[in-house]
Amino acid sequence: MTGRLVLACALAGLLAAAPAPLSWAQEASPSPSPAPGATARITYITGSSVYLDAGRQDGLREGDLVEVTRDGAPIASLKVSFLSEHRASCAIVSASAPPAVGDTARYASRAPAPSRGASAAGMEGAPGARPGDAASRGRSRWASGLHGRVGARYLVVRDNDGADHGFSQPALDLRVDGYGVGGSDFDVNVDVRARQTNRTAAGAADIHLNQVYRLATTYHLPDTRQRFTVGRQFAPNLEAVSIFDGLLYDMDTDRWGAGLFTGTQPDPSDLGLDGTVREYGGYYLVHSLPQSSRQWAVALGLIDSYAEGSVNREWLYAQMRYRGPRLNGFLTQEVDYNRSWKASAAGESTISPTSTFASLQIRSSERLTFYAGYDNRRNIRLWLDRVTPATQFDASYRRGSWAGATLRPGRHFFIGGDGRTSAGGPSGEANGWGGAFGWDGLGRANVDFSARTTRYSNSHSDGWLTTLTTGMDLGGPAHLELALGRVEENDAADPSLDRTDDWYGLNIDLVLGRNWFLILSEERYTGTFQDNDQAYAAVTCRF
Repeated sequence: MTGRLVLACALAGLLAAAPAPLSWAQEASPSPSPAPGATARITYITGSSVYLDAGRQDGLREGDLVEVTRDGAPIASLKVSFLSEHRASCAIVSASAPPAVGDTARYASRAPAPSRGASAAGMEGAPGARPGDAASRGRSRWASGLHGRVGARYLVVRDNDGADHGFSQPALDLRVDGYGVGGSDFDVNVDVRARQTNRTAAGAADIHLNQVYRLATTYHLPDTRQRFTVGRQFAPNLEAVSIFDGLLYDMDTDRWGAGLFTGTQPDPSDLGLDGTVREYGGYYLVHSLPQSSRQWAVALGLIDSYAEGSVNREWLYAQMRYRGPRLNGFLTQEVDYNRSWKASAAGESTISPTSTFASLQIRSSERLTFYAGYDNRRNIRLWLDRVTPATQFDASYRRGSWAGATLRPGRHFFIGGDGRTSAGGPSGEANGWGGAFGWDGLGRANVDFSARTTRYSNSHSDGWLTTLTTGMDLGGPAHLELALGRVEENDAADPSLDRTDDWYGLNIDLVLGRNWFLILSEERYTGTFQDNDQAYAAVTCRF
């Protein structure tokens, strides 16, 4: 956990911005659209960064765009911020679903850069790749057999206000992916995580969680592109479904794909088995050829959800995406059909467009990039809400629009700015304006530096947020990053609520040998209403 996590939380709460919108930091001179020729895997995620187990020697460069897929369906776009020989730190450009550890990342691989120090073997394959698939070319080790990772993590939060409200949190996780196990047509996927939260305050109860995020087996019909998956899984091309326990049938050709699924939602508190909410649905999509330089896809899905025999949610899902040399676009729309208690007791309209998310990026030249987006997604009334129909939460902090531009006058220098506005919620209308500059990839150590300042205001307060971030490689297998920030906020109605918060974070990312990775970080946070230290350590072994 680093200062970037605090920055992400501050921006979300203070600016009332949409989740993972395009911004100056994420749009600094992106590279041409990636082809599905090389893959990596997400190994670690912080509040604002996604780490990959591929780096400079695997064909990545600073500024490259990376596409994140889950079960073959694209869910997010990343931009490479920092690189070591076989590791990459990326910013989230856009996302229709949150990236997760173990997701596949596709990128356009280039010739490896000359080695600048000790090296370690990079990622040699990715989950989801099958023999002969485009995603598996050049990474044959993952064509069959069992592969994965096991990790141990430890987080400590120490409050310095004398109230003894800190906690420690040890955690373990295991990810196993087997493709064509034993030369058969079966795949297996396992993602299990356990953590224990030990609170230091007197009388506070400890929390123990053992959660299964994925436990599924897949059978591929011989000589076809059809498969059946049973167990805990994600529904491809239907990101709104998220995790479910059940059966999925899907197929894919060079031009189109389709799928059907049925199952139940897990318990939202601990991800245990729960048959309360049942779901049924399917999708159909058409897309470009896998090797096309202009990748596009249009998908339609229909999902029905029922809880204890009552309507939970019934909706239509549409998604369009395009990725070309100069233009990248993404659009998703959900339309709910409301009947039964939703129409009679809750007073919902029969047809209700509930969620719209759109993002657009235009590279007018090699140096100048424009971007814009719109988000009016809101929470949907579900079956449990009918017990207290007066309870209605509108996630308006995510609703609004943004636009900006990034200019790269030199090879390593960039400057940019953006503006964004949100409406609704307890803060009413909120606006933010930001500017930034920085440089990246300087010298043999690949020194990076960026600075940002943002002015924000809403109906009851206004303030400034300023951040500085710098990073560098340390001899090849190590990467060092330092983040500093300050928030100054003035409350128009009550000056006693004015606040000034400062933080710094130091993060070291190490590659130990061929398959071992170590992350160490320390964060110090001091402010008007809080004062704490956070330390984090994680070690991962890939096999």
